[in-house]
This record gives sequence, structure tokens and C-alpha cells, in this order.
Amino acid sequence: MANVRNLNNFVTASEVIQNSFTNQATDTALISDSILDIAELAHIKPELGLDFYEELKTQNHNSSLTTDNNTLLTDFLKPALCWFVRFEVMNEIQYNTTSAGLVTNISEFSNPVNVEQFNQMKQDTYRKAKVMLDDMIAFIQHEDQTGKYPLFGQDGDSSMPDVDHATKLNGIIFY
Repeated sequence: MANVRNLNNFVTASEVIQNSFTNQATDTALISDSILDIAELAHIKPELGLDFYEELKTQNHNSSLTTDNNTLLTDFLKPALCWFVRFEVMNEIQYNTTSAGLVTNISEFSNPVNVEQFNQMKQDTYRKAKVMLDDMIAFIQHEDQTGKYPLFGQDGDSSMPDVDHATKLNGIIFY
């Protein structure tokens, strides 16, 4: 397994805000590189397989994407990843960890949503991300793409953990 963690992320904080946030004035500092890493590792890498993930990371970092990989990255992977980043960052935006503990972020011109509303929004964000991800996988696996993505789903050194095939349809989060 190559170390691709030090390579450029597939998306930037600005791209995430532009593609998945209603408020375009959202501060890019709220979306850290760590959150971008977490979204890639949790939601994209398991779907692509280690070998294909490493190929895309390397080509993206070196600005050497093949035409097919560029199409995949631009039209499918980035839109899905933007929604997954939004999903991962929502807790950080809603709450703030301080020396006084966990506090709710409130501006002088807004009111925080209740837990139920927050969970609905988070579930809807996840659903949107999953729709985009499923579309990406369908594109890769379609018969007219045969041979274009030979490393898709491959894990040459068997270092990827077993994928949990449970799916989240909906649910309630209790606090």
C-alpha cells in the first residue's frame, strides 16, 4: 500500500461549499483537510478499492489524469465527495469544542435547529451523497465503460478492511 495521504485531496473546501452548501459565504476554514481526508477514506476509498483509489490520488496530485479518469473525477467523484464532506462537517459547524466543553454555534441573526431538525438535515445530506455515489458506481460498471477502469474494486495487497454491506435507509439517532 502506497502512502497517498500526503497527496492532494480530490476536492477543496471551496469546491465543497460551491457544490453542496446553500450559503456560499460559508467559511472555508470550517472544512479542514482532515475532514476532507475522512470523507475520502470513509466514503470513496472503500467503493473504488485500494488500487483504483491510489491510482486516482496519484494522477490527480501529479496533474496526469487520463481522459477517462478525469471524466470520472470531474463528473462523478467530486460531486459525490462534496456531499459526503458536507455530511462529515455538519457536526463541526453546528457545535464547537471549546475549553468550556461542547457548545452550540449561534450567530446573532439566527436560531439553532432542534436535534430532530438537525438529524433530518444530516440524513438528507447523506442520502444526496449516496445518490451521487451510486450514480458514479453505475457509470463505472456500465457496459460502455468496460476496460476503462481496470483497477476498480481491486485491492492488490489485500490491505482494505472487509466492506460492511449494511445499508442505511433511514433511522433515528438518540442522544
